Amino acid sequence: MANNSKIWKGNWTFILAAAGSAVGLGNIWKFPYMAGENGGGAFVIIYLACIVLIGFPVMMSEIFLGKYGRSSPVYTMKKFVSLKGISSYWVLLGWFGGLAGLMILSYYSVFAGISLAYIFSPIPADSMNPSQYSVDFFAQFQSSPMRMIFWHSLFLILTCIIVARGVVDGIGATIKVIMPTLFFLIILLSIYSSFTGEIEKAISFLFMPDFSKISSSVIISAMGQAFFTLSLGMGAIMAYGAYIPEEQNLTKTVSLIIFLDTFVAIIAGIIIFPIVFANPELTPTAGPSLFFETLPVAFYGIPFSFFASALFFILVSLAALSSSVSLIEPGTAWMEDRFKISRTYAVIILGSTAWLLGLGSLLSFNIIADFQIFSMSFLDFMDFLTNSIMLPLGGLFIALLVGWILEENFVKQEMKIKNEIYWKIWIYLTRYIAPILIGLVFIFALF
Repeated sequence: MANNSKIWKGNWTFILAAAGSAVGLGNIWKFPYMAGENGGGAFVIIYLACIVLIGFPVMMSEIFLGKYGRSSPVYTMKKFVSLKGISSYWVLLGWFGGLAGLMILSYYSVFAGISLAYIFSPIPADSMNPSQYSVDFFAQFQSSPMRMIFWHSLFLILTCIIVARGVVDGIGATIKVIMPTLFFLIILLSIYSSFTGEIEKAISFLFMPDFSKISSSVIISAMGQAFFTLSLGMGAIMAYGAYIPEEQNLTKTVSLIIFLDTFVAIIAGIIIFPIVFANPELTPTAGPSLFFETLPVAFYGIPFSFFASALFFILVSLAALSSSVSLIEPGTAWMEDRFKISRTYAVIILGSTAWLLGLGSLLSFNIIADFQIFSMSFLDFMDFLTNSIMLPLGGLFIALLVGWILEENFVKQEMKIKNEIYWKIWIYLTRYIAPILIGLVFIFALF
């Protein structure tokens, strides 16, 4: 049975925690630049399709596994092996997700650290060309290894402090403050951006798809982003599912989490692209730098710009924290169970590992910029390996386990799905649609 001290207090706590895991830099930083690089509306349509046809059934399945197991992903899978007689190889699913999460945290913290630095780096009020200043500032920032290491380290320290405080007092208490405030400020900034930027061009770019832009690489990118932004296949949602209140309705919960996550991603595009199209120095295909080159320009010139810019990047950093704690939680829970050590020691070990691995991604901006793995920088390789391979593969096996390996009556009973029509739709998506689509994307990736 679950340890009651680790059960979220109230249904909304889990929703905010899971939404916090999902809503972060993946929505505000990564979604806009991924859309910019992959044809705008064409990418958005495929992304939304992946969310509905793959993300929804896989998230339901992953939360169900965690809720039943009431432990770390590794020990959850061991429980299924013991009680349901499935192959012991399924324990590897727990290991696989935890490893993916730690790898993602290693480079996620690099960009989250830059967000922390931007709290103190608004565009000067006397700047003659704010757009050019923003581009130049980011170029200078990423060329300084020691500066990036400092902020990368600080972000990971903050992450470890929150997780070390525990599931309820650390993670739960933190996201209850972060998420509502973040939603409010994102809406506020989108209104500002709509009135001051080229909103018509932005809307056209995001919602008028050019289907000639659709290619296998765009499809792979959209599915990878869907898994990344929903935190699927990395053990985070399974770990959080272990702390969900017993009476919580999974269908409504997952629907709300996905809505909040997708809403923030679309709003982030509406914030950024009007500013991009209003400034000739900025381009929607700028890649990862889009977020850091564009948002400072959005704040420049408005009343109390220093305060507004600092507050927004504080909240972006907090949103990143709400995601990063979910990336390190699966490994922390496992180390607590396996070695009977405190959460503090566990997060120090895992945080140090992520920090060391993150140096490779960090130095890809400068010292080892010419180093390549399969024609990709270290950072791009880590991003491709986790988002396009490991997360979809984890999601595929989660869907196969719940849809085919476990007994249907057992799954239906534990999920408490009473509506027969809804059950048939969900089990069809889980058994057929999600695995087939994931499999097709893997074929595209290989060939």
